[in-house]
Amino acid sequence: MGGTEVLLVNVLNHLAEKKCEVTLLLPNPSERNVLLSGVSSKIQIKYIYPKMQKGFKHAFFRHFMILFPRLYAKLVLKMDGSEYDQIVCFKDTQYSIVFSRMNMPKIQWVHNQPFIHEYKYKSLKVWLAVQVNKRHLRKLELSYNRFDEVVCVSDSCRDKYFEIYGRNIFKTDVKVLYNALNLDGIAEKSELQVPGLPDFNGMVFILVTRISPEKTVDRTVKMTRKLIDEGYDFRVMILGDGPEYEYINQLIKDEGLSDIMKMYGRVLNPFPYMKRADWLLCGSSRESFSLVLLEAISLGTPVLTTDCGGPEDVIAKGKYGLLLENSIDGVYQGMKKVLDNPQLKDYYNSLAPENLARFNYDNWIKEVDKLLQVENL
Repeated sequence: MGGTEVLLVNVLNHLAEKKCEVTLLLPNPSERNVLLSGVSSKIQIKYIYPKMQKGFKHAFFRHFMILFPRLYAKLVLKMDGSEYDQIVCFKDTQYSIVFSRMNMPKIQWVHNQPFIHEYKYKSLKVWLAVQVNKRHLRKLELSYNRFDEVVCVSDSCRDKYFEIYGRNIFKTDVKVLYNALNLDGIAEKSELQVPGLPDFNGMVFILVTRISPEKTVDRTVKMTRKLIDEGYDFRVMILGDGPEYEYINQLIKDEGLSDIMKMYGRVLNPFPYMKRADWLLCGSSRESFSLVLLEAISLGTPVLTTDCGGPEDVIAKGKYGLLLENSIDGVYQGMKKVLDNPQLKDYYNSLAPENLARFNYDNWIKEVDKLLQVENL
């Protein structure tokens, strides 16, 4: 579940309407595949593994896949690509290494924001693991040149790849195609009754995010404590799940903020919560695009976001929302600014139609059709 996956569902359903024969290949069945219910029944869904790989088995197949991609494709995937006209790796993961070796038209869609890994060696075991991981990452980087086209979802995403890896690593053209928002049904969904909305007259912030290290949700928790201590009165809703869920939940309790901040976990319909909020806050350390910003803006909830990658393109470097320093103090200063200046909500909402027009979904889907060479179907 996430912005990339929501976009993928839209693309799959669009291709189904065009009567394309499409197979969606996923690693394994999972209760987290909550968006599958929205995929057209005309889409064939396959899994690499019958169930999630764990422990030694997971490590073995991961190394096998990266070190021997052609053999992995033959023995595990049981495919060489000849049964398809085109392969699209819609998310850049280590599986891309396998598909990059297949002799057929290939597209790599880059949704991640690259960053420099900072490794800490506490033991020989950790050192060895880091060396293996570096080798794996290098293979992933080199696999991009085997694709016919590489598509980045924002200028900042592409520029960051060039900055970290160098332009020469991409021998193929790198295209920037901004993500776009299909607004159909969002307004209606936002009117549905949902449990737990804050009964509060003051300002309400919302975070809709994966609870993982790069999202740095702890910044918001710590700065909420600071602002409450300074006398501000507001509420914070946090929607999402992830590996740091328990850590953030415990941090909220440790900071004595259980009455101020509420975690809702994974929510299938986040739109009523987003509409209820006054501001959507993105305090991430890195993001490739962040579709949720556009969803919030369409519902009359302006955004404040750290300068962490794609979001700066979504709000045009601060023209259509508050762009904050990418730091814990940046989150503090941003929250404080909108608390002190509630009229900013109306100002940014007045610019929303102009901003949303930049991400027109119909134009975007036409570009996707050209990319996939199905515009004439």
